[in-house]
Amino acid sequence: MTTPSYHLAHFSWGTLRAPFDDPKITTFAEAVPRVNARAEASLGFVWRFGDERPPAEAAGWPLFDDERVIASYSIWETPEALKAFVYNGSHGAFYNKRAEWFDQDAPRGYVLWWVVPGHNPDIIEAWSKVDQLAAEGPSDAVFTFAQLAPSAISDQS
Repeated sequence: MTTPSYHLAHFSWGTLRAPFDDPKITTFAEAVPRVNARAEASLGFVWRFGDERPPAEAAGWPLFDDERVIASYSIWETPEALKAFVYNGSHGAFYNKRAEWFDQDAPRGYVLWWVVPGHNPDIIEAWSKVDQLAAEGPSDAVFTFAQLAPSAISDQS
């Protein structure tokens, strides 16, 4: 068995239609712990930031002035593992219903980048990748699934 030289980091954010504690968001809010537990049990999962809604005093939060914006970031062994989680199973079911809970006309998106195994990015690094993707577009350094940088996928040690 080979060990990948890189893991895939993922950071995503979206704007809820209402604050997290609003009854309009209850179904989504109540599912978050279950979906996170499934992520952690998924094949290829490495790490995730522990709380999409950290305390106000946490570095970098809130990401936006709007309290409806939530974010998540995680590390996966491969793009295939992350894709399988995002688009299939319980997360996939919620992803397909995202218009019920997320404002489709408000800030949202995601960015991917390679990290060495054992490195867990902080919010400053994650947000810098968002800025880099917005400023420079997809590259080997930052990308989306549509522009997946191939340079580290097959790199084995």
